[in-house]
Amino acid sequence: MVSSRDVERARSGGREVLDDLNSISRAREGARDPALGSLLGDIGRRRARQSARLQAWLSRHEEALPEAGKGIPGGHDSARAGAVSDERPATAEKGVTVTECREVAPGLIIFRVPRPLDFSFRPGQSVKVGVEGVKRSFSIVSAPHEPTLEFFVELVPGGQMSERLRTLAPGHTIILGNPKGSFLLDSRYREHLMVATVTGINPFVSMIRDALHQGRGDHRFHLLHGASYQNEFGYREELQGIAASHPEILDYVPTVSRPEEPANSGWTASQGRVDAIIEDYVARKGLDASSTMLYICGHSGMIGSVEQQFRPRGFQIETEDYD
Repeated sequence: MVSSRDVERARSGGREVLDDLNSISRAREGARDPALGSLLGDIGRRRARQSARLQAWLSRHEEALPEAGKGIPGGHDSARAGAVSDERPATAEKGVTVTECREVAPGLIIFRVPRPLDFSFRPGQSVKVGVEGVKRSFSIVSAPHEPTLEFFVELVPGGQMSERLRTLAPGHTIILGNPKGSFLLDSRYREHLMVATVTGINPFVSMIRDALHQGRGDHRFHLLHGASYQNEFGYREELQGIAASHPEILDYVPTVSRPEEPANSGWTASQGRVDAIIEDYVARKGLDASSTMLYICGHSGMIGSVEQQFRPRGFQIETEDYD
């Protein structure tokens, strides 16, 4: 027969496992060697499964012992009765719960989930997200040190995933795959020229947040962000704030391609397609192929246009196509 002391031992063991997961997660985030990062990830997943088994055992036995309390404090099941919790789960094996979902503009949403303790990634990477059986890859906006995973997504009319995301709300469960991708910051360069359309800003926000967190003052980011309408810049306020307080790190230029339309009334900043303003920007800033890495993320037409302008000049270019 299970005693209250057994339950307390299980809860104490669960707390130790969660502490280990936090330590492993921090160590993996700081690992420079990919082999070490992979090894720490495997260890974290094993510890996460242990945590899940402990929580399952507690769920079965603590109902009969109400005086023992409920769940592992800080664990993935500590929020009950359908409440939405932003506490970090040990693992994403059974999915994660949406804690926030908001519309930025028609057809554009931002949603967040708590980052599982065994989920580690590098700035610029993406993850396959599953909603009601449909899976799509989305770039992660968050930086690796943040406790949430944040996504900025464009909804495509009639798209299978988009139609599911239209009704996404706090409390819904999504599935996460493993983070992947090689669209990463190249630290060999000091100058980083980043060109994006609408949600193509996602990996760049992650990289900039991470650089600020790491105190990387030896890198300078030039971020050109294009959209049709001024309400489509999901992170304009944040990026303008960073540029104002850290001008030595970030120069942010949002530009609208349809300045004459009523929806852009009052817009006084840059105008024109982002691939049309980059030439002048590079000349004004004196950027060249020897010191500057060029990253392009967004619609394929924009990517092709920028590549055509700068590959012949010898610029090293990384691209991420969002079509």
